[in-house]
Amino acid sequence: MDLKRLGLWMGPLLFVLTVCFVRPEGLESDGVGVLGAVMWIATWWVTEAIPIPAASLLPIVLFPIAGESINIKDIASVYMQPVMFLFVGGFMVALAMQKWGLHRRIALSIVAWLGSNLKGVVGGFILAAGLLSMGISNTATTLMMVPIALAVVEQISQVAGKEVEEKLGKALIISLAYSTSIGGIATLIGTPTNLIFAGFVRKEYAFEVPFLEWMLYGVPISLILLFVTWWYMVHVAFPMPRLETGATRADIRQQLKAMGPMSFEEKWVMWVFGIVALLWMTRRYWLNDLVPGVHDSMVVIVGAIVLFMVPTKDKTDRILDWKTAEQLPWGILLLFGGAFGVAEAFQLSGLDQWMADQLGGLQGLPSWLVLLIVTGMVTFLTEITQNMATATLMMPVLAALAPVLDIHPFVLMSAAAVAASCAFMLPFATAPNAIVFGTGKFTIRDMARVGFALNLVAIAVVAVWSYFVLPLVLGV
Repeated sequence: MDLKRLGLWMGPLLFVLTVCFVRPEGLESDGVGVLGAVMWIATWWVTEAIPIPAASLLPIVLFPIAGESINIKDIASVYMQPVMFLFVGGFMVALAMQKWGLHRRIALSIVAWLGSNLKGVVGGFILAAGLLSMGISNTATTLMMVPIALAVVEQISQVAGKEVEEKLGKALIISLAYSTSIGGIATLIGTPTNLIFAGFVRKEYAFEVPFLEWMLYGVPISLILLFVTWWYMVHVAFPMPRLETGATRADIRQQLKAMGPMSFEEKWVMWVFGIVALLWMTRRYWLNDLVPGVHDSMVVIVGAIVLFMVPTKDKTDRILDWKTAEQLPWGILLLFGGAFGVAEAFQLSGLDQWMADQLGGLQGLPSWLVLLIVTGMVTFLTEITQNMATATLMMPVLAALAPVLDIHPFVLMSAAAVAASCAFMLPFATAPNAIVFGTGKFTIRDMARVGFALNLVAIAVVAVWSYFVLPLVLGV
């Protein structure tokens, strides 16, 4: 029996067995039902028993049945969170880049600069994505980088062959998701989980986390994990062969020359793309003061609408048309909607609070071990729940738990906030993971295999750095 067929029957069986026979102390029947439903959904996701977007519709059916406290409106509504429109707008701008070949021009320029040293190409993209996501949301950074990375893979594969194309495609695309999440750790604005920590500390302790001091804590973690990601990808997960760079560079420059000067349509897409990126980086510093309530999703949707409005040079079409926009990977929106549904059900059923309460058993353990366990728990919990929901849940729990464990609450909470950005195993763990999975360059098993090892490294790095460095940085 193959894995898909096994998963097809195993998912419902796990649901039935959990609901009928699992009775953890302190967990109400709604929580047990949701636990069983999550096991069914996760089994179908991991084994791809049915197409993943189709499996992502299961929360709409299972959770209202599994828990009396959950109704279909609760679950269906989360499938259209504001971040979904960040995906929609970002994908539309990316499709416009592809329609007019701007992504290919950018990719050729990158390869001409970096050469076809495959390890260098992967490293260059990891560094660029990590640096960009320090100031732009990791979702937006991933949306910008993916079409360029795909074009680079296509160009190099023309001279390197199919085997190299497959390895480079997996390494480069998976690395993008990881490096954008890792880069966001470096600054308070880089990822929402950092802001959740800072907001909670401000509210409960009247302590303002300084931007620079956080960077002294976050930047080294980011740099260490970016380097580890690069080394692991190109030496262990997908070992990169050596290529002769001279002939490839000459070929790439010839292709760039053959493309001629940038077209009217490419310039428009480039300007819109650039302005959207600039606003993503700077809106917190001035735009929100002028127009309160502006969100990253709104910025990119406006950019996409502008491309729908502007006619081509010959006036026969628009720079972005609906036929092109229909190529949006709608399945990824369903996948991420399903992940939001799981997070919502965890909260409504009390399963999240029950899992957090189990941390009370850590009393009496050494501080470093407690920190390691908390970091690991948050990392792996985020694999099946949305990272903002995980961080939001854990802040008050850890604040209450810290005095009992004789650990400063800032140490526990900051480690949890950072750990929530380090879920690398599953496509639905973070938005960047979901976006890159939509390229079709790799399977869930590829990501789980690579991500598990990086999860373990991240847990160790975050725990150690939080234990030794954060107290010095924040003076606690």
